Amino acid sequence: MFQTITDKPAKEKQIDLSFLFSQHAESRLKYIQDIGKATDKVLGFLEERTKPFSGIQPDDLQPSFDKIDLNDEPLPLEEVLDELKHLYLDHAVAFHLPKYIAHLNCPTVIPSLVGEQILSAVNSSLDTWDQSAGGTLIEQKLIQWTADQIGFENGDGVFTSGGTQSNLMAALLMRDSFSYEQLGFDINKNGVPKEKLKIFSSEHSHFSTKKSAAILGLGQDAVISIPTDEDFKMRTDLLESAILQCISQGDFPIGVVATAGTTDYGSIDPIHLIGDIAARYQMWLHVDAAVGGGLLLSDEYKYLLDGIEKADSVTIDYHKTFFQTVSCSAFVVKNPNVLSLISHHADYLNPKDQKANGYPNQVDKSLQTTKRFDALKLWLTLRNMGKSQLGAYYDKTISLTKMAAEMIEAHSSFVLVNPPKLNCLVFRFEKSQHENIDWNTLNKDIRKALFYNGEALVAATKYKGNNYLKFTILNPSMTSADLKEILGLLEGLGLELIKKLEYKLEN
Repeated sequence: MFQTITDKPAKEKQIDLSFLFSQHAESRLKYIQDIGKATDKVLGFLEERTKPFSGIQPDDLQPSFDKIDLNDEPLPLEEVLDELKHLYLDHAVAFHLPKYIAHLNCPTVIPSLVGEQILSAVNSSLDTWDQSAGGTLIEQKLIQWTADQIGFENGDGVFTSGGTQSNLMAALLMRDSFSYEQLGFDINKNGVPKEKLKIFSSEHSHFSTKKSAAILGLGQDAVISIPTDEDFKMRTDLLESAILQCISQGDFPIGVVATAGTTDYGSIDPIHLIGDIAARYQMWLHVDAAVGGGLLLSDEYKYLLDGIEKADSVTIDYHKTFFQTVSCSAFVVKNPNVLSLISHHADYLNPKDQKANGYPNQVDKSLQTTKRFDALKLWLTLRNMGKSQLGAYYDKTISLTKMAAEMIEAHSSFVLVNPPKLNCLVFRFEKSQHENIDWNTLNKDIRKALFYNGEALVAATKYKGNNYLKFTILNPSMTSADLKEILGLLEGLGLELIKKLEYKLEN
């Protein structure tokens, strides 16, 4: 007979089960009422916000959090939501407003929000069939659809939390497939091999490639950065030279990451040529299309991804250019068999015989175990809105980026660094008639001042070690008037700040 922790009977607490989402009438009514109250707050956010940001700073907001004791007696939901408005909604950055053009955050389409409502309520976990059923097939259907758009005949994959996770999976498969096939070495059993394995990517590739190499025990130095041309695209002649040098040193080139849309410049590496080089040296080709994946929707611009079908794997971020809520991303491979390299079977969850008996378990090909049903959002979007309309949204953002580039180039107060490729423009405030000005500090302070007043939000980056401003245009509702107003705000701040002596350089 089992012994209990204590012989004393526990005093039973009063339980209010109306908080539990269930089939009972009381629960259903509470759900309707409370979701309605939350919806009112969201609608208030849309109606009341006229600028992207309140300008509040951490030191201003922190005291409000310091006063809260999470062990206090609970409050009525109305009071909790009023508190949330003060703590969060009044200051949340409004990605839906057209004067937000800072980072890779898109406004979201309503079918995606409907999907969030359903998937959060039902709360399926897409690791195994017995926790999701049809949800698994929806995710698999969307992976197949994405693979078809890429040009993979029998591709497979899995939804992920974002581009960083997808790029980690790519680096993992590069490492493990090379080690198993070329070195006869089983990393799962024996750990990382002693041989020096090298991955190649452009100098403007996403930082997650080096981060992945570090996580996987290869070290950041295992990633060799290849210089780019004047359009910020990887130079394939230097790529091949670097591969040959690697081989001559006794190291092992295992893969190349081609970027389809760099974070700063929107540039797309020459995927066709890189694919040929990767094939020639029997290397894995991964295309990081977290930024440029929206081109798959476009009839007008899809040609920019020519060669992507040569890839062994592709990263797609639907929450960037498919107008989906965070998170909604995918990792797609050409050969489904390679995913077995990350499969682990647990008797309680996904025993091997389940696969043999035809039960599809997404955990067999995922780094995650518990997994949100994020695929539902894209499913509802495609079924309700359609690929054509979604593609039109994306095409509009590229047209707007071209318009913005023309306005910047024509403006006497700005200097544009990169021609428009996708959705990103790097530029800075600089007036040729002013001499001996610290443009670096000035542009940094222009961005900071705009951030504090919140009338518009732009990003900042560096070009050749100097401070620049950056537009990331992902809102199809933006107009030329919005762009003109943002440039006017930047110019006004620049002209105001330039009068100060602190920006004058000594001769």
